[in-house]
Amino acid sequence: MFGKIASFELRYQLRSPVFWVVAVLFFLLTFGSVTIEQISIGGGGTIHKNAPFAIAQTHLILSIFYMFVTTAFVANVIVRDDETGYGPILRTTRIRKFDYLYGRFAGAFLAAAISFLAVPIAMLIGSFMPWIDPEKLGPNLLNAYVYAYFVLALPTLLLTSALFFALATVTRSMMWTYVGVIGFLVLWVVAGIALDKPEFEQAAAMWEPMGTGAFSLATKYWTANERNTVTPALTGALLFNRVFVIALAGGLLAAAYGLFRFQAAELAGRKGEKSKAALPPPVEILPPAPKPLAQPRHDRATAWIQFVARTRLDMGQVFKSPAFFVLLALGLFNAAGSLWVATDADGYGGQIYPVTRALLAPLLGSFSLIPMIIAIYYAGELVWRERERRTHEIIDSTPVGDWAFTAPKIAAIALVLLSTLLVSVVAGVVSQIGHGYFRLELDKYLLWYVLPQAVDWVLLAVLAVFLQVLSPHKFIGWGLMVVYVVTQVTFQNLGFQHNLYNYGGSPGMPFSDMNRLGAFWIGAWWFRAYWSAFAVLLAVLSYALWRRGTETRLLPRLKRLPRRLRGANGAVFGVVFLAFAGLGGFIFVNTNVWNEYRTNLDDERWTADMEKALLRYENTPQPKITGMKLDVDLYPGEPRAVTRGAYVIQNKTGAPLKEIHVRFDRDLAVRALSIEGARPKQTFERFNYRIFAFDTPLAPGETRRMSFITERSQKGFKNGDNERRVVVNGTFLNNMEIAPILGMGRDGLLQDRAKRRKYGLPPELRMAKLGDVASRQFNGLRKDADFVTSDITVTTDADQTPIAPGSKASERVWKSGNLERRTVRFVADAPILPFLSIQSARYAVSRETYKGIDLAVYYDPQHAWNIDRMRGSMKASLDYYQEEFSPYQFKQLRFQEFPAYADFAQAFAGTIPWSESMFFIADYRDPEKIDMVTYVGAHEIGHQWWAHQVLGADQQGSTMLSETFAQYSALMVMKRMYGEAQIRKFLKFELNSYLRARGGDVLEEQPLARVENQGYIHYRKGSLVMYRLQHEVGEETVNRVLRKLIADHGFKGAPYPTTLDFLRILRAEVPADKQPLVADLFEKITLYDLKTKSAAVKKRADGRYDVKLVIEAKKMYADGRGKETDAALNEVLDVGLFTAEPGKKGFEQKDVVAMERRPIRSGTQTLTFVTKVAPRFAGVDPYNFVIDRNGDDNVVKAAD
Repeated sequence: MFGKIASFELRYQLRSPVFWVVAVLFFLLTFGSVTIEQISIGGGGTIHKNAPFAIAQTHLILSIFYMFVTTAFVANVIVRDDETGYGPILRTTRIRKFDYLYGRFAGAFLAAAISFLAVPIAMLIGSFMPWIDPEKLGPNLLNAYVYAYFVLALPTLLLTSALFFALATVTRSMMWTYVGVIGFLVLWVVAGIALDKPEFEQAAAMWEPMGTGAFSLATKYWTANERNTVTPALTGALLFNRVFVIALAGGLLAAAYGLFRFQAAELAGRKGEKSKAALPPPVEILPPAPKPLAQPRHDRATAWIQFVARTRLDMGQVFKSPAFFVLLALGLFNAAGSLWVATDADGYGGQIYPVTRALLAPLLGSFSLIPMIIAIYYAGELVWRERERRTHEIIDSTPVGDWAFTAPKIAAIALVLLSTLLVSVVAGVVSQIGHGYFRLELDKYLLWYVLPQAVDWVLLAVLAVFLQVLSPHKFIGWGLMVVYVVTQVTFQNLGFQHNLYNYGGSPGMPFSDMNRLGAFWIGAWWFRAYWSAFAVLLAVLSYALWRRGTETRLLPRLKRLPRRLRGANGAVFGVVFLAFAGLGGFIFVNTNVWNEYRTNLDDERWTADMEKALLRYENTPQPKITGMKLDVDLYPGEPRAVTRGAYVIQNKTGAPLKEIHVRFDRDLAVRALSIEGARPKQTFERFNYRIFAFDTPLAPGETRRMSFITERSQKGFKNGDNERRVVVNGTFLNNMEIAPILGMGRDGLLQDRAKRRKYGLPPELRMAKLGDVASRQFNGLRKDADFVTSDITVTTDADQTPIAPGSKASERVWKSGNLERRTVRFVADAPILPFLSIQSARYAVSRETYKGIDLAVYYDPQHAWNIDRMRGSMKASLDYYQEEFSPYQFKQLRFQEFPAYADFAQAFAGTIPWSESMFFIADYRDPEKIDMVTYVGAHEIGHQWWAHQVLGADQQGSTMLSETFAQYSALMVMKRMYGEAQIRKFLKFELNSYLRARGGDVLEEQPLARVENQGYIHYRKGSLVMYRLQHEVGEETVNRVLRKLIADHGFKGAPYPTTLDFLRILRAEVPADKQPLVADLFEKITLYDLKTKSAAVKKRADGRYDVKLVIEAKKMYADGRGKETDAALNEVLDVGLFTAEPGKKGFEQKDVVAMERRPIRSGTQTLTFVTKVAPRFAGVDPYNFVIDRNGDDNVVKAAD
């Protein structure tokens, strides 16, 4: 009987439309992820679209979303019989509970498993499509598809099927089962956030039920080559996880069997027994005595009473619904997890203060799902309530206008959504107080979050009600809303991005404590007004198309529509339509006339076309800038920046120059341009590129003057990406955004190989090879200048402080009409690179003079927490760098805060802009936290030497000479201030980041000396390499090499140094036995696999202890794609014995029992020690100085 029931259920599910709709939907989604560039699920970067890693990721991700589908299959078998009325008949048969329950489940689960086959089939078929870039594909490995389906996806499908099957047996309700689905998903997300810490990684991999943690751990440090060719071995945490998931599914199925009652839903369980026992005896009710009928009234007072009464009724249905409170609780639970970890920052274990701005992003991300579900779900419930309860004919016959059915439903959902948002604000406030933070800023919650979100969700609710009015069934209405949500996201990715046709769309409103909402709210609220007018039109149409009586077909209702829109209804519709059209016209003028409308695809196409038109001029000889004078007028409230400037240009080539090429930022308006002795020859208006011909060729060594006037401004508002550089409070510009560049360069061109081929470009634009002679004439920052003199004048509003590089030469406050203006002139103390920032804001200033240098931190008064720490970073950095490298070249050093529209700090000449979201709000109440304020400050100050004194040539390795050396400099400052304990924690994060990033780069990995602006190499690996170098050869030796590099190349311009110059000096300083180390660190991609297999401690008769360590060691060299080759290991490495585990909280220097340098060779070896104290932990390379593929197994607990 079991087989027959399972077979019946499978046939039933295979004939169900749901089966085929789901199979087609997931097939198309997966097929699109393989064949359409804008749709991405797994893989990316250099990972093939059909790589084993991408196949596995796609199966894992889609199996999570598939829980909604498996629930529809398996939960339906519990409630279907009662809903169809077949249950009483079935319960009269002799079918055993086991056969009935598990037969039904087996058939439904098998149907779900078969439908999920659409995923691997779609990936396989998609990989054969002829339009896919061949470079994005690898060989189709059948075992990868089998592995992903049977090992990763199928156990997850089994677990979710069993879980929600069991839930359905208890609740006998599809609604409550789906509430359980949402609850499980929320719990999974929150747990993932909470456990996303290194110390929980192993536990999460073993017990996380969806398999993502186990797969992530197994592939954590995989290279691109491994991801493209290998499936993870089914061992360790991954094997445990899959077995655990299957066992858990079995336990849930057993629980379902015990909980299931072969009865009707209303009689199942103790609830049914109690309800039967609690039935009261029948009571005879006599009819009331007849009274005179009330006189009907149809005035405004009656209408208002009806509206209020219906709104209360509809709100009551929502508020009294258990599902509402469950959804709200789930939303709060999800938001609470996100809010609590929102204070985690920087990837290095740091914390920030829970300022309101920082909490709004997690609220928008984690809580917004719940209002959307409420709006969509209850729109269907309220619209279809009377018809589902079979009371519609009675209610439809009452003397109530149709508007009294539509308007109250919309109003009820709106009020429910508003109350929901207010509850989420309470969650945010509780989170802040829980963190000991009491600056609550309720105005930001209200104006930045509640009001805009309320409007957006009400717009969605109106659309949901309208689609329910059109639909023949509420499930179709819900399905149409799901299609709408998916379509909106898909169309955005395909380039349909205008908010005039994306329902409810509006430009983003970025948050900033400094600039608040700036002018960003203006465009956003114009769009909200536009879509609100459209929503009113939908509401009127909902009224006009409302079902009433027995006629429910759509076509007859559409035929009645003109008659329904007569009179006041039509007038309202007409007036609102005119408002909608007028608003749309005004918006169009702003977004498409006053400003250019661009999509992401437009930007890509423009960039490709610019390369085709102009890259041919890349090597055309050009003069260089030797002097720069800028007069910048800022109008923060408009926004507008007018620049009047002059360059002194000089021919530094060996031949006369016949023409000069001038390039401006794409959005910069050029009001005037004149070049001494030259006239316009050709202009590329689309690319803001001009070619001038000299009347008399510019002779070698000759100088001339170039003058220009530019304007950067925005009139009105754009569809998106509104002006973020010139803002009301916190303007931050760099000179390349307001002043010209000479000649064509590669900055900003397309890098993705697939996109380049798509637009008919060569597949790669690579840097010049290390050692290339021609590229040494140019630095890696700008080709049109070496070091220049600088004279910059900045004018802004009088209540703001302007900042630019250089010493303040003059300052005055003056009036222009009714405007008060402030003008400050800055003149550089030493030659600088023509790469500088201009800032203006209402700053508070913390200033002191230190050893003749003016130190100043310009900050928002709200963010005063770490100002002393920043000044301390300045002092410590100047002390170390001037002592070890060379004198500081300026008389001032400034940090300037800027709005959180970007998250970085950047070093210009003597001035360092620093985002308000990056450590200005860091919380260091816990002294165990890594002091990232000091580190970032020291890194950026390090650039005053490594970029602003010595700058690498424009070829491979250039960023090592700037970024890697700045990393090293900061590490040495931190080491001097805090000792090596914090450095070890920092390097652990760096090692993890480097190893994780190796598999995701679009370029192949390069050795450090040949890095091609690859951040994970010059930052992450650079830190590890330089710290190990100073550990092996001595800090003084490394610093002596760097001093020599500055002495040889500081401020000297072309020919610029390369990493070969550094390596030449380094090799001359280190002994012969360290020469192979230099090659391993800088010229090769070197990896280690060090593992302490055991540590045994035995007490001797003399009271001392024999310690025996068994160590397994391996060394490898990798190519750029991650293919590894074994190499002979014969090096002296650290081996340590400890009474506490290194790297853990509380570890101190006193816990070191012994630390010795021992020879370590390839293979397994045994090391012995004799100690006075019994160590509890022991291992090789315990502080992770080497780049180890798995640094977590270096130290083990000692056994007695």
